Amino acid sequence: MWTTVLVNGIILGVFGGPVLSEKITVCQEEDNDLRVDCPVDPTPNQVRMEYEFSMATGGKETLINTNVSGVMADDKFRRDQAYAELLDDILRLTIKDFILSENTTFMCKISGHLESVNIEPDQLVPCSALSAFLSNGALMLSLLSSLYLLLPLGLMSH
Repeated sequence: MWTTVLVNGIILGVFGGPVLSEKITVCQEEDNDLRVDCPVDPTPNQVRMEYEFSMATGGKETLINTNVSGVMADDKFRRDQAYAELLDDILRLTIKDFILSENTTFMCKISGHLESVNIEPDQLVPCSALSAFLSNGALMLSLLSSLYLLLPLGLMSH
């Protein structure tokens, strides 16, 4: 039994670690909209969550969308071009008809907490259930391996 626990721990450590550490996900919709998802920690008693989405290319940072008063997004990202919406525990930025042409760092700052991810154009994945499964394939493999390894233990105990 302890061998199984040890093997599962190693599998989760090797395969599950990188997948679980990613905070921001960036993907391309079929209609060329770019989607940036940032996780939001539920915080009770918070009256208003302030956020800023920005991107940096070639050493220049551009503010895409914000709800911070007194701060304005770049003119090329009008409200109908880039908008943010809160979906359960994710704050999602959608940029209409946006093609990533160079290495870009996407950043989201939510209530003072900053997360960022660097995306190369050839690393950009489509936003689909299949791509989500494939990008989390290592985690799924480790979970299936755990189930497979634990199954004989359940059968032996009866």
